[in-house]
Amino acid sequence: MTVGERVGWRDRTRAERVRSRRAREERLVEPVPPEPKVKPRRARKPRRRYDIALPAELGAEMRLPALPVIRLGVRLLTAVLLVVTALALQGVLTAPSFRVGEASVIGARLLSDSQVRSLALVDGQSVFQIDPQVVIRRLLAYPEVATAELVVRWPNRVEITVGERHPMAQWEDGGETWWISPEGIAFIQHGDWPGLVSLVSDEPMLTVSDDPLVPVVDPAILQAAAVLSGQIPDVGPLHVDPVHGLGFDDPRGWRASFGLTGDMVTRVRVYSFLVEYLTARGVHPGIISVEDVAAPYYSLERTSP
Repeated sequence: MTVGERVGWRDRTRAERVRSRRAREERLVEPVPPEPKVKPRRARKPRRRYDIALPAELGAEMRLPALPVIRLGVRLLTAVLLVVTALALQGVLTAPSFRVGEASVIGARLLSDSQVRSLALVDGQSVFQIDPQVVIRRLLAYPEVATAELVVRWPNRVEITVGERHPMAQWEDGGETWWISPEGIAFIQHGDWPGLVSLVSDEPMLTVSDDPLVPVVDPAILQAAAVLSGQIPDVGPLHVDPVHGLGFDDPRGWRASFGLTGDMVTRVRVYSFLVEYLTARGVHPGIISVEDVAAPYYSLERTSP
């Protein structure tokens, strides 16, 4: 270091001298080159070697090509188990011992046992594939069935218990005959049924819709018809007219009308009084109407109501 440099060195502040010294040291230290990255060698799969000994007189042995050792992983083992389980389930579902031969039916009177089974659609099915709620909804979709219950018993038995809607009236509606339940629900005839109220309407009066569970007639009309038929049981079928209501052809030669609803017991009493009154006076009416119990009337002419 020259004299000038020493003088300049002394004139510098302590901080400037420290920074100058560090700069010289950094220039003297060379950076260490980064170590080259070594790509790890891929581990070779172990192989199993097979050696075959040859006859002793040959003094040699034969080496077969090495075969890789196969190890079953967790995923492969899981896949195998899934396949085996699926095959086992398929075998169970298709086994004849779990298939329903013929379901037993309890409580059916209006419908036959075979009809109930044809609606339930469980014969020949595996018990594992039968959903009781689905079968019950299928049965309740028919107007003849009011309640339904299904029990599956091991290994292949099914019991179906039904509660039916029994008919109250037989209604010939414009040429088409229906059985009507007390709730006003209509269904087709199923043979003979005792004690039905017989109704006839020349023109269609029932409101039959696409939904078979919707009532086709007011239940009050059915109740009035049942009371009227019970009060006068020997008059044959009751005629139903949209204007004059329930009525019948009296065997003595006139048409009687009683309206659609109301107190039929009182109306029958008024009707009987009018018949006695007219008969005693030798009057032969064509129509006797008690549609309005407060204002009954008769007509000498027989006209269609």
